[in-house]
Amino acid sequence: MPSHTLTSLVTVAAQQLGYMCRATNADEVAEFIGPRGDGPHYLRLGNLRRSLNEHPADQWPTLVTDYVGTFLAEVDMEYTDPLDTNDFATVRGLLRTHFAPAGADTGIDVLRRDVAPGIVQVAVLGQLHTAVPVTPEMLARWDIGLDELFDLAEANTRADSRLEVEWKGYNDAYFALLSGSDFASAHARWLGDYPVIGMYGALFVTSHEGNVYVHPITGPDAMTAMILLGKVAANTYRSEPRPVSPAVYWWKDSEISLAAGTEIDKDGNVAVHQTPEFDSLLTSLAVTCDFGVVPAGEVDTALDALALYEQMCAKSDNSAAPPAVLDLLAEIASRGAAVGFVTAVADVRGAVLRTWGPSRGQHLLAVLKLTKDRDLAVLDVATGHLYDPRDRVDIRVTVGAHDHDMRTLPYLTAALLEDFVVGAADPDDPFLFVERDNENYIRTRRHEWVYEIEHRAGSASEHFRVYTMLHTVVRAVIWAWACGDPSWTLAVQWRRVDPETPGIEAAQGQEILQDELSSMASGMTVDGLAILETFLTVRDTPLPAPESLDLAVDPSVLRELGSAPAEFVTPSAETDGTAALTEGLDDDQEPPEQHFPNRNE
Repeated sequence: MPSHTLTSLVTVAAQQLGYMCRATNADEVAEFIGPRGDGPHYLRLGNLRRSLNEHPADQWPTLVTDYVGTFLAEVDMEYTDPLDTNDFATVRGLLRTHFAPAGADTGIDVLRRDVAPGIVQVAVLGQLHTAVPVTPEMLARWDIGLDELFDLAEANTRADSRLEVEWKGYNDAYFALLSGSDFASAHARWLGDYPVIGMYGALFVTSHEGNVYVHPITGPDAMTAMILLGKVAANTYRSEPRPVSPAVYWWKDSEISLAAGTEIDKDGNVAVHQTPEFDSLLTSLAVTCDFGVVPAGEVDTALDALALYEQMCAKSDNSAAPPAVLDLLAEIASRGAAVGFVTAVADVRGAVLRTWGPSRGQHLLAVLKLTKDRDLAVLDVATGHLYDPRDRVDIRVTVGAHDHDMRTLPYLTAALLEDFVVGAADPDDPFLFVERDNENYIRTRRHEWVYEIEHRAGSASEHFRVYTMLHTVVRAVIWAWACGDPSWTLAVQWRRVDPETPGIEAAQGQEILQDELSSMASGMTVDGLAILETFLTVRDTPLPAPESLDLAVDPSVLRELGSAPAEFVTPSAETDGTAALTEGLDDDQEPPEQHFPNRNE
């Protein structure tokens, strides 16, 4: 629409209502003087121009007359019944907030705060068909700070009617359209209130006021969605009234950041350029995580579960899945993108669930929570662990010391404990941590073939430690603790932890040997004790040059020694004196055989 045509139509409409009108600021703002001599009153013409561009020219005069008439009716109401902005108690319920372009020139000083690159949050006093910007002069008259003001404006906006959510699909991507409020853009701050958030947050655009387009981020289709939303944002930002931003944003954990910028060339083609941060996420989403889900009891080992998983992936038999699996899939579907799973296969044998992204631990925890009460076992294909919930103890378990291998589990079983203790371990960090709460836990880690077990019972003063080379002891103690079986308290000789003691890395061989002898579960023979002494002696001796190194103990022997069976028995009176059994012996002497119970005993 030519500028002179628009200003002519606005001027005619104003004169019909008794106002004088002239265009200012390159024909983008109209200045009105009322019949009572009041004013001037200013109307920005950009939103009107955008609205008219969507209609044929023969409708423009009527549309302009309605638009100008509504604006001047609000002006007249303000003249006859002005809003008293001096009294904060009167206006606090009118406070609202919405998004606006970061570089917009409104002609007046408006209170705003940054949200993300390209958008700011603006505070207004919302009334029927109008919104009065809150200025620094108003704030200066109110007994309220800037952050408190915006918090109140957000609370008022949030308390209004929720936005309507309509799901749409386009070009292999899906998104939600949130609408139904003159302050819809503000709701992007609390997108978590709506069922539109995926495992990795959500993409959204708020190109113009009134609509927010959202895509839940759950997998590699986020790339397609980002391009689609970028095109929507770039085009509607140019054409729709009350424009906000042509960019694509990333909402995650209540934080908003820029996901992609857009630009339109002279031919109308839209280019979408993701930021390096969001590009890293897109790259990670190309990684898949697979889980095999089967009825508990159908397989006994991880190898059996892996064979069944491979069969399901190779060919589906088109049969109906078991009721428990169907129930699981129904819940995943009802919870939508928040779960983040895609069903690859589902038949009578079970199901294959697939997720995307680097956070395997987060996906594993989600699938274990979904399956544990449905008697469904889960195979983590990446690690080869089979999680069978039968005979489980519901307790929080953390496995792995670092972000790349850390897994959190909602339960523990004897079989899993066996895998975690005997199998993988980071030698320098806790690799198994079982807790009831932050101050009530038991954990173990391994260093140079020696296990450290620690437990804490409510405070730093109730923090205890013991060392052992027998993983059977580790398993038995932790399992008894998790089950609430008090036998773990007597199975080993617990020692209170000195906060200054670094732990297993600095433990001396004599200290480790004392703990091993004090354990009623060791079942160690005289030969086993001799091997242990040899190993601890080598362990405490500085290593010579590599060419002269002669390790006296074969590691395979230590593994066999560590596999000795562990059975808890009631401690005897001799237990307290076991630490002194090796003192005073010559180098070629063995401890008296009668002092050490054999395996049968």
